[in-house]
Amino acid sequence: MTITQIKYFITTAKCLNFTKAASQLYITQPALSRQIAAIEAELNMQLFVRNNRTVKLTPAASVLLQEFEKIYNDYNLAIAKAANSFAGLSGELNIGVLEGAYVGDLFPDVLQYFAEFYPQVKINLRNYSFNQLIEKLYSNQLDLIVTLKFDVAGRDRIQYRVIENTRDHVVVHKDHRLAGAKYVKLSDFKDDTIMMVSPEDSEESPKLILDACKNAGFNPKVKFATSLQEEMLWVEAGVGVCILDTRNNLYHNETVRFLNVDPISDPSLSLAWSLDNYNPVKEIFKNSFLKDSN
Repeated sequence: MTITQIKYFITTAKCLNFTKAASQLYITQPALSRQIAAIEAELNMQLFVRNNRTVKLTPAASVLLQEFEKIYNDYNLAIAKAANSFAGLSGELNIGVLEGAYVGDLFPDVLQYFAEFYPQVKINLRNYSFNQLIEKLYSNQLDLIVTLKFDVAGRDRIQYRVIENTRDHVVVHKDHRLAGAKYVKLSDFKDDTIMMVSPEDSEESPKLILDACKNAGFNPKVKFATSLQEEMLWVEAGVGVCILDTRNNLYHNETVRFLNVDPISDPSLSLAWSLDNYNPVKEIFKNSFLKDSN
């Protein structure tokens, strides 16, 4: 079996439509059908069940899909590494960072390493909201993202590594009645306006906070912000309180106080990447960064 046939099988298994798969592979549908038939004959097993217009994977095909994806990914990575070692690594790396997250101390070493050994690589760092980071990671507009663990854990085809363990805090203005408290309960803020980013900006964050308030026995007064930056501005102005981790830029702001509270989520700062991204620059950067951060 050739690597091209493996590619044909993977594409067909994901599309579950021979015409659509053939279009993506730039071959004719009959040619694709012949290739799939040849694979089935070589393996002596049925891989697809065709009923009228529907196509389904057999149990054997489901197993092969997982294993063949590993083989195909490893093949592409090996070819890319070989090519780069021959010609010198070049290309572009796009890294997305969660808006409001303080990461100034994370990248200097690896950026200096790339500047010295891979000067032809262009590295772009940009800030995005929670949802934008996920969307752009899935679409391969971003190669790596720095975000919070609760927003990437359990997502399909995304892997992550925790960079730094952090925890939730209730953030209040310095003149808030509880600003001097060493420890607070979420229910202490049942009469406060709780600022949070909107569901359009984050699928997970508002849900986690609202569930925590419900578990604490109250329905919060909520004011949604269009971004983390706006959320922080309202807290600085004393309009409300919010839930943030200590990796947030606001942590160093003298107008607010970070108060200890029982965990609401796991906001540990994490580096995440898509299993469907084959940028060789990403692999080298990721491995260098994670080695330095250990």
